[in-house]
Amino acid sequence: MIRASKITHTSMALILTLAVTAGCDKAADDQQRANAAQAEADKKIADLNREAVTNTTSAQLEADKKIAAASSDFAKRREDYRHKIQTDLVELDNKIDRLEAKSKAATGKVKSDLDMSLTQIRTRRAAFTADMAGIETATAVQWDATKDRMDKVWTDLKSLVEKAY
Repeated sequence: MIRASKITHTSMALILTLAVTAGCDKAADDQQRANAAQAEADKKIADLNREAVTNTTSAQLEADKKIAAASSDFAKRREDYRHKIQTDLVELDNKIDRLEAKSKAATGKVKSDLDMSLTQIRTRRAAFTADMAGIETATAVQWDATKDRMDKVWTDLKSLVEKAY
């Protein structure tokens, strides 16, 4: 019996050793699979990050191109408007010069009315010229309001000259 007990203990020890060894191998295999899965996940994350950076950079470049085009269009629109106003202002100044000549030649009530009109015209003309600086400093966001205001002031000035003419 002692011998059977020894064999049983030895067998048990052997079985336990095999189980532990098999368990260790299984744990090592599990760890190796976990490491491989983590490496694969890290690779996928790195690939996705590179793709995201590429997409973000491409989108930013496209946005920058659109912004540059919009800025260029706005600058051209503003310059065209400024040029048109300058041209119209030269024509208006010619009419004002003719009104001044007419005033110098006139007498009585006609002269008095022309002089009063010319005073108003000169005042509005100076205010209009001062407002023109707003064209150069207006942003795209402010442009519509600035242009509308300038158009109204211009219409009023032009009407005043036409009325006196």
